[in-house]
Amino acid sequence: MSFEEEEELLAPFKEQAEKGELVEVSAIESAYREAVGHSIGTAQIYYVLHRHGWRKVMPRSRHPKKASEEVIETSKKLKQS
Repeated sequence: MSFEEEEELLAPFKEQAEKGELVEVSAIESAYREAVGHSIGTAQIYYVLHRHGWRKVMPRSRHPKKASEEVIETSKKLKQS
């Protein structure tokens, strides 16, 4: 596929990502496989995404300003008194 063809293939996924929705590589892989007409490896999809400037963004596992466990336990003890 040419760069422009890949760009057209990724356009609906880019719109979905810009709306804040999650985009899964498996969905992009199946669309790419249909466009190419044969099976491909998952690494090929990651090469395509890298070539188009996509990056992996994941939600944080915890809030950065969350209180430590020690502070939480101390506040629980203060509320019981």
